Order: sequence, then C-alpha cells, then structure tokens
Amino acid sequence: MFWFCKKGIYSSGYCAGFSPASLSAICLFAHGITVFLRAKLRKYSQCAIVFEEKLYFCTDFIAIFIMKKTFLIAAASSGSGKTTITMGLLRALSRRGYSVQPFKCGPDYIDPQYHRVACGKDSLNLDLWMNGEEAVCRLLNESSADINIIEGAMGLYDGAEGMNGSAAQVAETVGAEVILVVNGRSMAYSAAPLLYGYMHWRSKTRVRAVIFNHVGSKRHEQALRKAAEAVGLECLGCIPRQKNLYSPSRHLGLDLLERQRISELADNIADVIEENLSPLPFVTENVHSNTNITPSQCPPAQLVEKLYIAHDDAFNFLYPEAVQQLQRHFDVRFFSPLNNEPVGDDAAVVYLPGGYPELFLEQLSQSTATMESLRRTEARIIAECGGMMYLSKSIDGMPMTGLLPFSTTMENARLHLGYRQMLWHGEQLKGHEFHYSSLVSAPESDSQLFNAQGEAVDTLFYAQGNIIASYVHWSPVALTKLFLSN
Repeated sequence: MFWFCKKGIYSSGYCAGFSPASLSAICLFAHGITVFLRAKLRKYSQCAIVFEEKLYFCTDFIAIFIMKKTFLIAAASSGSGKTTITMGLLRALSRRGYSVQPFKCGPDYIDPQYHRVACGKDSLNLDLWMNGEEAVCRLLNESSADINIIEGAMGLYDGAEGMNGSAAQVAETVGAEVILVVNGRSMAYSAAPLLYGYMHWRSKTRVRAVIFNHVGSKRHEQALRKAAEAVGLECLGCIPRQKNLYSPSRHLGLDLLERQRISELADNIADVIEENLSPLPFVTENVHSNTNITPSQCPPAQLVEKLYIAHDDAFNFLYPEAVQQLQRHFDVRFFSPLNNEPVGDDAAVVYLPGGYPELFLEQLSQSTATMESLRRTEARIIAECGGMMYLSKSIDGMPMTGLLPFSTTMENARLHLGYRQMLWHGEQLKGHEFHYSSLVSAPESDSQLFNAQGEAVDTLFYAQGNIIASYVHWSPVALTKLFLSN
C-alpha cells in the first residue's frame, strides 16, 4: 500500500496481493505522471515519488488506496442518524464476514465506543485541524480491513472554520466516497434541491448516494426516491421511523456502560438496514477480502522510561492512536483508580485522561492507594479534564487527590465545547475542550489558550511543579510533545 503526501510516497509494508513487479509498474506509472505534470504545470514542479530509493518532493496532496474501499457516512446536519446508520453498517458488514475498520471525523470519544461495540475494532479519529493531512492519511493507510467506514461530524461541510477540518475535507483528503444521510421528516420532494446542492457544492467532494432516515410512510418514501432520482443521486433506501432504532442519549455516556444493550441495538439496526436498504452491494462491490494480510511492523526499541495511564470506566477518553504514539517512546503500563491501583514507583510519566469521574465519586474518594501514589510520585503528571478533576481538592464536596489548588463541581452544568490551541515552550499544541463541569476558586491560567479562529478563551492551563493539567483533551501529537518536553 502506498500513499502520497506533501513529504513523498510512503509504504505500509503490504499491498493487498500485488507482486513486487506490479508495484514497480505502479510506481513507474506514477513517476511518469509526475514527470508529465512537472513539465506541464509549474505548481507541480516539486512532485515527489519514492522509486528505487529516489525522492522527488511534492507540494500537492494525493492519496492512492489499492484494493480497498473507503466510505464516509455524512449528513446535512447533526441529529440526522449518522451514528445509527454507521453502527448498522458496521454490524451488517461484520456479520457477512467482511473486515471493517471504523473511523470518526473530528475529536470524539463517544461515537468511537459505539463503533467498537458494533464491529469489535477500535475506531480511530481523523482530525485534520488537530493532526494534519499526513497523520490522517497514515491512519487510513495502516488499515488492513476490506472496507473503511468513516462517520462524519455535524453537517458534511461544517468545520472548525468554514469547511476547514470538516467531514467533506476529510473525504477529499483520503478519497472517500460520501453516503449522505438525510432526515426525511417534514420533507418530501423538497429534498431534491438539498441533494443537488450537496452534490455540486464542491466537485472534489464525491457524494455518491443517499439514505433517507425517519421516513413516515410508503408514499413519503416514493416522494423522497423521486427527489433523489431527479438529481441523479443513487438512493440506497429509506429507514422508517422506529423509536427503538436510535442511539440513546450520549450525555455523560451512561448507556455506554451497558455494552450488551448497545450490541443488541446494533443488531436491530443491521436487521433494518438489510430489510430496507441496498447499501451492502454498493459498499462491497469489487471488494476482495484481504483479511489475511497484515502490515509489517518493526520491532520496538528497548524502552526504559515507564508511562502509567489511568484506564477504567471513570477515565476512558483515550485516543487509540495516541496510545500507539506514546508506546513508541515509553514502556506503557495501565492502572485503574476505580480499583484503587497505585502508580508504580518506577513511573517517569503519569497520564490521567478524561472520562466520567463524576459518576464514580464514592469509589474515587476511597481510592486511597492510587491517590497516595500520585501525591508521592516525582513523575511528570499530565491530566486532562476528568483527570484534572481527580487531582483537584474535591468534586461536588467529595474529597479527591488534592494536588491542585481548586475544586470542581457539576452544579449549574454548562457545556464548554470547541477546539483549543496554545504555544508551549515554542511548540504549538492543539486539542479539544468538552465538559459540563466548572472549577471553584481556580487560579489564573499559566498560559493563554485560543480557539480555532485564534481568539483568546478562558480555558485553564495549569503548569506547576510536576503537574500539567487542563480541561483540554490534547491531540496525539500534542500529548507526545508534552510528555517529551523538559
């Protein structure tokens, strides 16, 4: 598998059944295109290709995925049913024996947990604003699945600023075909101009099909199908209104603990998809299973420094790709504050990610061994959101670790949401803020944070002694920089 980016062509070490001779032919063909473009178009004058260990650098991004199909499930707006459809597709494809890799656009810890329940694989986040094109493309390239299914965020073209970082930009970057989910409620033939707009707003965004959700009757379905036909967009089918089909409220993640119920929900959605839609032939056409092919992996170097990561039902906001990055630099160990497990005396760094500590206040207040080990350690401690709450004096009056000079509360809960960025020792750090709690008697921030538009925000960044704490959930790149900084 080869992929092109601004720094050249990269290989994941495998390529879905292509022989070395075939790969050489592909590279020669791509090299010929490169030479042609360089001669004809000045903006491609630094085109790059890796062939026989020779590099020619490229300024424009191109991605090539061989023998693999990548689809993005998008919508006109939030609440249209993207997560429902994505869960059903993942389960339906898995039941048919396909290897499916789920992804989620943007900074989201909740939907990826649904994805994992639906297909048994960790869902990876594709975030162009936080991580950039190269990291996003590498994650897609490393997938050894037959089919990649990406769930969008908000509306198709909604990004951090304009369409920057949007699901559409992700689709364009990785070459994904877009399946649009449209809420058909209170709409019939008027869907035609809506679909036409989404198809033609940007030619690079390949909107290939539509699924109508919340459809009320056969007559309603006929009108929606005619609307899709009128604009030349394939309609994969219509999902009828059924209350028991839709994902439960994700507020505080209460239902994520009921894995069995979520799994049953995925089965129900998959049944409805197979009865009412025809997406499976559309998605699986010309797909050849490569489940026996796995990426080559370099043996890890001998790692000396130990990183302890809190991981349990109270602290579960972890990007799998972040853990993978950290494992390249540290000997990673996991511990559970809920089970009162202490941090090892050999810890060089401790990571307390976010989650739902407010749901386990009594257990956490009694985790004396964990809290004492945190008070005793000289390791650098990085705490995000819920992890920061655990280090505070108290949460809603329940005593916590007391390493931070403030308390936290869920009273007057209000959503704080958005991208965040800052400069730290000359390094740009990017992340995402998402929480309902607030701080009590908080000190002044040790660094100014900004939103995606560059406007100052009042998000706290605390850096004193061996502790760095904030409400921000840092990107994998930013986390690595914080862990490796002196």
